[in-house]
Amino acid sequence: MGLAATFKSLRWSALGAALAVLCGWLLGWAPLGEPWVNASYDYLFRFGSPAVTNKVTLILMDNAAFDQFHQARSQPWDRGLHARLLNRLADDGCPLVVLDAFIRAPREAEADAALCGALRRQKNVVLMAEQSSVTHPSLLGVEPILPAAPFLAAAKTNWGVGWLDPDLDGVVRRHWPFPSPGPYPSLPWTAARLAGATLSDVAQERWMRYYTAGTAWTSLSYAFALTQPRGFFRDQIVFIGTAPKTSVPGGDDDKFLPPSVRWTGEAVGGVEILATEFLNLMNGDSLRRTPVWAEALLLSIAGILLGGGLCRLRLGHALAVAGGLVVLVSLAAVLWGYQARVWFPWVVIVGGQMPCALAWAVALHFRRAPVPAAPGLEQPPKIPGYKLFHPHIGEGAYGKVWLAQNKAGQWRAVKVVYLAKFEGNPAPYERELAGIKKYQPISGRHPGLLQVDFVSEEKGGSFYYAMELGDSLQPGWEHDAALYLARDLVRERHRLPGRRLPLTECLRAGIALSEALDFLHQQGVTHRDIKPQNIIFVRGQPKLADLGLITDIRPPEQVRTLVGTPGFMPPPPERPGTPHADIYALGMLLYVISTGRAPTFFPAIATTLVADDSCLEFLPLNDIILKACQPLPADRYATAMAMHDALQGLLRAMETHSQ
Repeated sequence: MGLAATFKSLRWSALGAALAVLCGWLLGWAPLGEPWVNASYDYLFRFGSPAVTNKVTLILMDNAAFDQFHQARSQPWDRGLHARLLNRLADDGCPLVVLDAFIRAPREAEADAALCGALRRQKNVVLMAEQSSVTHPSLLGVEPILPAAPFLAAAKTNWGVGWLDPDLDGVVRRHWPFPSPGPYPSLPWTAARLAGATLSDVAQERWMRYYTAGTAWTSLSYAFALTQPRGFFRDQIVFIGTAPKTSVPGGDDDKFLPPSVRWTGEAVGGVEILATEFLNLMNGDSLRRTPVWAEALLLSIAGILLGGGLCRLRLGHALAVAGGLVVLVSLAAVLWGYQARVWFPWVVIVGGQMPCALAWAVALHFRRAPVPAAPGLEQPPKIPGYKLFHPHIGEGAYGKVWLAQNKAGQWRAVKVVYLAKFEGNPAPYERELAGIKKYQPISGRHPGLLQVDFVSEEKGGSFYYAMELGDSLQPGWEHDAALYLARDLVRERHRLPGRRLPLTECLRAGIALSEALDFLHQQGVTHRDIKPQNIIFVRGQPKLADLGLITDIRPPEQVRTLVGTPGFMPPPPERPGTPHADIYALGMLLYVISTGRAPTFFPAIATTLVADDSCLEFLPLNDIILKACQPLPADRYATAMAMHDALQGLLRAMETHSQ
């Protein structure tokens, strides 16, 4: 590659890197990228959470409790019921009670007195305070609204604001206040302090760490709390709060969205999120987000590597590398969050920068023009004795195929191969030329081989050869060469339901091809690239085509070149280039055309085929396919003729049975 070409390649890589970096920055900090950033946080909890040893019980004022105690959701809960429950908790020696219900002002003297008495009996109890806005010409802010004085005094002035601050999408992700602690305590903060947690007064940005459902606490309906055996609450930290009427997001005042709403579709009550925040403080489980400078560095490095690197790979390799990196980055982010309690916007990389870099790689792939080293690469070349028609009818890795007519009026296909196509690497060019020269003398000696008329090597680094023309799927092409469409096994399959040939046609094709393959092997050569694209029909006869990879048969230990088509090559460490490898490829070809499935599904059979009445007829053919495609060469058919005989015997048996 020359200096100019190298500079141009680096320029495209640099532009791709810049685009990917810009994409990362926009999605990382602009409002446009909030869904990517939020998803980075939310999906950390899709893969589990650390174990919690604190014994916490949530006593919920749920639908069953509202019904049993004849309470209305639009009205405050009966304070007499709270007094009964608190007395029961005091009898059991409950170490801490957190009441997530606001007790605003005195109402009924008897119930209020009972509640105050029950509050005084607690070892530790925290009452909920509310928050309200304060509007003033020179002051705008909030202030706490404390419980009524008698109740607050009975609780030894232990209070905290029960407040949650959802993001714009409704999901609660951050501790309140953010950063915490703030000018006055939250309900979980006061509860954690009373429970013995070591809390720093230095304000920190704390992010909620959610726990796997059912692992962090025990949930109990208020309706059943009083029926538990004595001593049940002796070592339990108890949160008392309201459960929403339904888990469907929206509607209730005391209903909030956790990150798990993405995959469960369920909202939870505020008391559950307050209990989560409490456990975070008790166990030091709160998450923190990476600093802005670190995120900028990570996104810049990712953008440079992805945007500048993927476009330098072949498209297939770029897709494979991108898929592997998505898995690697996702696992690293989840493990980092789990172990180090740190999260960063990793979805920006896998869901933003990665697609951006891939799109750039795809755009460059389709933008790149063929190497313009040889004249006439796009226009029909001048071949003595032949008239070539535009456009070309086929193109492979090694050259193009043109529709041609000789002086006698016979239609032929002419393939032209240019050394310049290989960017200075002569090995594939020489391999193709050597293969076709070896094949041409024997091509007319068997009806299953595509006949090659002649091979001509030209000065300036090119060669061409003329061969039989395959049947066309389009009638009338003789009057309009642009209508010509070669009939090969790929197009033949696509015309049929389920993309599979009838069983008898599969057998006849397999018989013809195995016989031709055996003839090749008898001549001391191997095909190395048997697949549906390389089977051409000539006057209705299937023939082995695309013959440039043909080479001498060598002992397996002497096979060095790995050429062929993935899926049709035998499994490693075996290499193509032996008769047994050709037999494997032919078996895989029969699998593809008889089941309609790709080689990657082998040996699975399509469910539509199993459900069909012809399944029993297919099974003997499947046995032949399985033998031909055995992982070990010694377990396959010894020769292509042995496979031919098995196919021939099955066809005869079917024809006899049908008579």
